[in-house]
Amino acid sequence: MPKIVELRADRSLIRNNFDGYKLSLDPVPVIRQELSSAPYKAEPNEDQYSLLHAEHFTLQNLLQVDPWARTSSYYITRLGEVMRTSYNETTGRAEPIKVVYRLSRTTPHVKGDYNYTMRFISEKYCIICDGIQNIFLLDTSDRLKAAEWKLIAETCLSNLVTNVRNFALYDCRLDIVREKKQISMAIGRIERIENQSSGGSSHFMHLYWAKWEQNGNWVFSIIDTLEGRGSLYYCAFEPRADSLIICSNHEYKFRSKSAIEKSESKTEKSALHDENYEIGGFSWVQTDDDITMKFDVREGKKKSDYNVKYVGDKLTVKCSEDMLIDNELFDKIDNDLTTWTVENNYLQITLVKQISSLRWPSLLSNGIGPKESIDDNRPSDVPLDQKPIANLEAPIEDCDFPMGTIDEEVQIGRYNMVTKSITHAVVLGSSPPIFSTNLRPGFPNAIAIRQDIDAGLWLQQYNPSKPDDWSLRHEGNLHAFGYVQASKQQRKFVECSPDLNYALICESHRHIFIYKSNYDGANGLRNRNGPQVKIGKQHLITLEDVGEVLGLTTAEHLVTILTERYILYLQLS
Repeated sequence: MPKIVELRADRSLIRNNFDGYKLSLDPVPVIRQELSSAPYKAEPNEDQYSLLHAEHFTLQNLLQVDPWARTSSYYITRLGEVMRTSYNETTGRAEPIKVVYRLSRTTPHVKGDYNYTMRFISEKYCIICDGIQNIFLLDTSDRLKAAEWKLIAETCLSNLVTNVRNFALYDCRLDIVREKKQISMAIGRIERIENQSSGGSSHFMHLYWAKWEQNGNWVFSIIDTLEGRGSLYYCAFEPRADSLIICSNHEYKFRSKSAIEKSESKTEKSALHDENYEIGGFSWVQTDDDITMKFDVREGKKKSDYNVKYVGDKLTVKCSEDMLIDNELFDKIDNDLTTWTVENNYLQITLVKQISSLRWPSLLSNGIGPKESIDDNRPSDVPLDQKPIANLEAPIEDCDFPMGTIDEEVQIGRYNMVTKSITHAVVLGSSPPIFSTNLRPGFPNAIAIRQDIDAGLWLQQYNPSKPDDWSLRHEGNLHAFGYVQASKQQRKFVECSPDLNYALICESHRHIFIYKSNYDGANGLRNRNGPQVKIGKQHLITLEDVGEVLGLTTAEHLVTILTERYILYLQLS
């Protein structure tokens, strides 16, 4: 059972007197560079119709930033050319677009193949997947001088995963382990799996946990595979790559453990049938703070005939010699505050949660037992995991409610390779993360999570000497951005600068919205009967005749945008 991690916001990062964004009429200078070679953009075929396919083909960013030189970005053309685009901050001009490497194209792209994906893992190394079945490890030399790249190693995944094609990189990481270089990779592909019993089919994401280890030569291997049918909102290795952090609306499982779990489940079922009790015969409801269980009192039984104990995360309820329940709970409770009584022909047990405001998807671990009952006495139909709006006088709007169903609970899970289990989990309710971004070179991506009306940036906090101690640290805050981005239904890309001075929302064709948290021209503003307030600045950039937006990257004072026909540089200072 994973340890539930609570997100603790840093109050010093939250600006309580922030009063929204004011539209600025100041122009944003835009430099256009026409592309000599068009970027490669993959298209799905008629069999790739699932939500996972739609997210993969539609929302993928085809422009990759260099984390060690944020004003340089890279994309790959239809001919397999790796193109470098760069902006010179000293002169305020764009440098010529240059080919730094040409990928071998032994297998041509066809409709349904994935886009190229690339990741910079150090100041010297880059990994590229061609979207079909080949992965390349490249020496980039000095990227500031736009030197040509050299091939170090390559592998064909069809030699390890038979009869399949189409792969994409979701994360890569370079570590020094026992004085040897080790590159960890999360390589994903969407699988269609036929259901023999129902005759239908389902689509699953397969994440191949792979490694490239330097042992004289570079040796490639696939260690394990994770499988899940949920959207993949976030995927990043922790330092040393012993665990993979995944955010999804469905749990992922290690495929190597599935056969063992099946045999164990059969054993558990037979053992349960051998017992003289069943997991049921009670109802339960929950609030933010506690859980109430109710059993029907058996005929002729009194309070003295019942025994309720909570020892070692396990709740035991007995009636005389009959066992009513003997199972681990979903999460920890406060043993000292647990009470029970018999009245109105019910045995009522009140369990006080150790972590308040945490919604339990099930009472017992592993999701067994009856589902939560609906309490008609609840004062509101708003779900428990829905956070209240900041201003109770303001009307609730459509964008206050998360898209998708409330039944789908989004979680961040820490998947450990050694134990092949989820060791830690962060419950986000029904709202997925807003975006993820790289704030520091060499660090895992930060994840942006909506908190009330703000968007908080959270970074992994990991101590190699204490592997059991894992959490997320509140790294920064985008004021009121959680509310702002929810109202932009046509958004394609959402990003922020590495210093968090601005955030932006980009549509697929026409508009770019830039939000700066500081507006120098609005100092000293006050509400009519209140304290001084802070105002942010909003810029609106309209794109004309540039084609579809295929990707974007950010630097402290620069936004680089890749379209079908141009590279655009937005100068923000």
